[in-house]
Amino acid sequence: MKFLSRGWKKTAAAAAALLLLSSSMFALTGCAPGEAKSGASSSAAVQAEGQLKPGTAYVKRDPSVTYSVPEGVSVLMFHMIGDIPNNAAVETEANLRLQMNYLRDHGYHPITMQELYDYVTKGAALPEKPVCITFDDGYLDSYTIVYPMMKEYGFPWTLFLITDDVGKPYNRMTWDQLKEMADSHTVTIANHTLSHPKLHNLATAKEKEKEIVEANEALKYHLGIDNAWLAYPYGDYDDQVVEICKKAGIKMAVTTDSGRVHVGSYPYELKRVYIGNDISLARFSERLNKDNYTPV
Repeated sequence: MKFLSRGWKKTAAAAAALLLLSSSMFALTGCAPGEAKSGASSSAAVQAEGQLKPGTAYVKRDPSVTYSVPEGVSVLMFHMIGDIPNNAAVETEANLRLQMNYLRDHGYHPITMQELYDYVTKGAALPEKPVCITFDDGYLDSYTIVYPMMKEYGFPWTLFLITDDVGKPYNRMTWDQLKEMADSHTVTIANHTLSHPKLHNLATAKEKEKEIVEANEALKYHLGIDNAWLAYPYGDYDDQVVEICKKAGIKMAVTTDSGRVHVGSYPYELKRVYIGNDISLARFSERLNKDNYTPV
């Protein structure tokens, strides 16, 4: 749900064009293929300096991988992995593996939140055929299924966590499991609020702030994470929520609005691409490459 003024977007198209031109010129003047354009997104540089941060995904890519500024990036939105009849949002493990096989076999390169941020705000180059993999909520299957599978494929991914749900008895992860994941440097663990409310429906700014700020504090206390990313529950936000995010150190937030992300997209309302059990492999392929893909 959108309540933002669009003043920022009046200059976005021009800014995007300038960023694309600047990045293209930079690529032509000496940056070797496979070299990341931002030190923050170069895992080799960060690791060499011994600066691995908990809850942040780092990825090693073959030096032969070429980088460029893509026209757009699909940010895939997953939720639960399991076998629940009549609930298309819950995807089977078999379907998830088919999709990850497709990404691997067709030369796609999953990217981190930092790489996505640098692309959106700076026009930074990305590895060829980039895609961003995100999971919402923090179900137990994110630990038992998604975590080992992504390590198997070598794919960085992002988990947006509802912090008050951690440790609940039904189908939720524990802080110990999350700590293992955070220390693996294969997954970025980020903010999905304390309790998953529709933020704009909360009565006061203080309530909205509590949901965002205290979730960040929980990530810091339990996992040592200095978090800068957020997924709005239900894709719901307003101007006040965005200002709270900025003050809380959130640099980028994703919605549930359909579409891809581009250079110059407003970093506090990035679109995502829904993936569920009702998305065939043909539709999955289409959603990797089109803004106006076929709706469900």
